[in-house]
This record gives sequence, C-alpha cells and structure tokens, in this order.
Amino acid sequence: MNNQFIKLYTEFEEKGLKPNEISVLAHLYDRMNLSVNNRNFYDRKHNGYYVIYTREELSAQINLNVSTITRIIKKLVSAGWIMVKKQFNAPNRFFLPHFVLPKSHKTKNAPTEIAKCNSIQTDFNQTNNLHDNTVNTDVSVETEPVVDHAQQWAEATKQKVGLTFSSIQAIQKFCKNNVEKCKQVVRLILNARNSVAKANRLVKQPVAQFESNQNIINGLAQQLEHIFSYAVKLPQSNYAGYVTNALKAYFTSAFGLETKPVVVKPTVKATKFNDGKKHIHEELPEWAKDGYKFKADTNVDMNKKAKLEAMLANM
Repeated sequence: MNNQFIKLYTEFEEKGLKPNEISVLAHLYDRMNLSVNNRNFYDRKHNGYYVIYTREELSAQINLNVSTITRIIKKLVSAGWIMVKKQFNAPNRFFLPHFVLPKSHKTKNAPTEIAKCNSIQTDFNQTNNLHDNTVNTDVSVETEPVVDHAQQWAEATKQKVGLTFSSIQAIQKFCKNNVEKCKQVVRLILNARNSVAKANRLVKQPVAQFESNQNIINGLAQQLEHIFSYAVKLPQSNYAGYVTNALKAYFTSAFGLETKPVVVKPTVKATKFNDGKKHIHEELPEWAKDGYKFKADTNVDMNKKAKLEAMLANM
C-alpha cells in the first residue's frame, strides 16, 4: 500500500469509517487524482470533478461482492462522503465533496469555473464537520439511490425466463456479476434448450419449460456449476461451444428423451438329433441379422394412417 493510501486510511479511520468503507472510498479518491488531470472528467453544470468507477470494478478490486459494494456506497452517500449523479444510459458519476485538489494542480489553461473550483476546495484536515457546507458549496449534485443492476437483471431473468435464483446465482458467480456476460450465458442456455425441444417437437410444451419441468427446477443449478467448473479453464472464445453442447446433453436427459440401447435377445430353440439328445440353437430375429432389408407392410389401414399423421401434425 503506497503512502497516499496509508494517509487516506488514517484520515478515514479518524472519521470513524469501517475498513470496507475506507477501502471503497480510498479507491474513489485514488481515481479522483486521475480525474483532476483530465478536463473530460469535469462537470461544468455541477462545477466539480467526478469519478466513474463501476460497482463491478470495485468488487473485483476489493474482493467484495457487488451487493456489498452497493450497500457501502449507499451508506457513504447517506453520510455525505459521496454524491451520485445518475446518467441516462451511462455509468453514474461520483462526486467527492471532501476531496482536496492537489497543490500542484495547474489552472493556467483551465476554464474559469475549474479555477473557481480550486479556490473553494477546503483542506480535508480542516473539515471537522462531515457535512460542512464550505466544501464545494457551488456543487449542488442531486443524490440519487445507487441502482443494483445485477439484482435488477436477476429479478427480471427469473420473471421472464423462469430460471430459479440458484441457477441465476451460478451464472452470476461464473460471470463475476458482469451483467452483459450473464445475458450471454442465458442466451446459450436458451439456445441449447430450444435446440433440443425443436428437434423433438417439444417447443412450448410444459416439459421444455424451466418453471414447469421438475427435473430442471431441481437439477439445472447443480448442472450449471458442474459445467462452469470446466468452462472457466477454457479460453473465453471457446467456452460458449462447450457450454452449449454440455447443456444440450443435459436437456435431452431432463426432458426424458434419453434413448435406451436395444437389447437383442436371440430366439432359443431346442432340436433333437439322431443321438436322441437335445441341442440348443440360438437364432437372432430377422431384423437383427446382417443384410436385413426393411420391407414396408402392404396391409396398411389408411384411415388409421391419416389419423396418426393428423395427430403428429397437431403436436
């Protein structure tokens, strides 16, 4: 841990923050140092620098799950350490009211409002009251709740697709809570299910639905964990094919479509020869012999055939 982090940790500890809160805030402060050197991260409307740091990034950096990161951010927002500005179709912007601009920060070529921002920053050590309005008084950022996109995706997927939460959790674990990758894996699952269902004329049948097939309800999550345990060892470009083929085999079994091998039992005949003894002779049925050629039965009931074809068409 470098000196900058040690200093931040000490200052945050003195303010009563807990270790996980300190870690999140320290990472945001560290990235803010990059923002102040880049005019692209200055919000003119709110007259302040901001940080973009996704919850997934923080989760990977700090080794905490995304839901924990979300709770910590909400607490820091409530306490006034962070201000959040939501962006339409873009990552949230984090403003840090107590961040102190470096003394070396140059304003010679900066816009007037950036220079003004420099002049109104108050030193962190002199800010005794956490909610002191002397810090960035011109920044009126509307604090909004942090949206847990991973949780939103999980709930929507359960509702629309019918996957159980245990299956969804297995997917999130494999994808490290990356929502886009989670969506891709769900598409692989649906494609494998649909392929097997279509090949066996089971499309839209209850047996092919996640929420109505008890085999899938009870076993898919465990099967996914098993498949993912091998998929993580494959290159990213190759895991899709493996997951799809493995799931096709699983759905074939879950739909009750596994074909059992045909056991050929020979016909046993006892024949008496001149010696008066019985000799056992085994003979395969005609259809099991080499060179057998199928001959259609010419005595077909056309009415029954028509009814059978109509029934298959309806299925």
